[in-house]
Amino acid sequence: MKVAEYQIPIPWEEEKPCLHRMIRQIQTRPGAYLGSKAITPLFHFLNGYQAAERALGVCWRGNLFPLDFQFMHSFSDLRLGTKCACAGWCRNILTACHDDEEKALALFFELYREFTQVGMKRYWKAGLAKENIEQNDSMEHGYAMKGHGPEPVYMEPIAVYVLELTIPAYLLLVETTAEVYTESLFFSSAQEAKGKKAIPRGAEGYFGKIDTWEEFATESLWFDKVIRVH
Repeated sequence: MKVAEYQIPIPWEEEKPCLHRMIRQIQTRPGAYLGSKAITPLFHFLNGYQAAERALGVCWRGNLFPLDFQFMHSFSDLRLGTKCACAGWCRNILTACHDDEEKALALFFELYREFTQVGMKRYWKAGLAKENIEQNDSMEHGYAMKGHGPEPVYMEPIAVYVLELTIPAYLLLVETTAEVYTESLFFSSAQEAKGKKAIPRGAEGYFGKIDTWEEFATESLWFDKVIRVH
């Protein structure tokens, strides 16, 4: 087991404006931002905020934690036992609160506080061999559809990572020469994340057999690249 360097994350109060900061601001004065103490207006507000970030080309880079807000879907599934990421965090929380909007908003902030505390215990990394990259590039086992047609799921991949989180879940990352991508759903074990699991797809589902995993003991993982949720 190797020990990786630890990067101290910047306190959220010192970060540039971002979705996580906005949620904390809304929590202090929900009526001012949402017009009522209800979860549905919050859902639409945050969707709009994220759409604006995409339109402005806002990029996420550096520390992986706190996790991108898109993982709130998977986190709410895990925490509430709903087993339905497709429903989304808002619907899952409303269901748990029997459609009581005000109770659901209160539960959201409770869950969100827990969500931002999710960290990492350790991770495994594997550099991709020529054969692994060729399997991805062949597009025989999957591809991404772009405006100009199909292309490999990952362009110029170089390494894969599996993170063991501080909750009972695992996360798969794929590093390319330009960016880092995270699978948007959690895995239940490191073996699933490393293997051929179909939904979400494990590392070997993209790149074939990988035998070069190295384990690192660290609570942080830092990338000087744009990080995107796949």
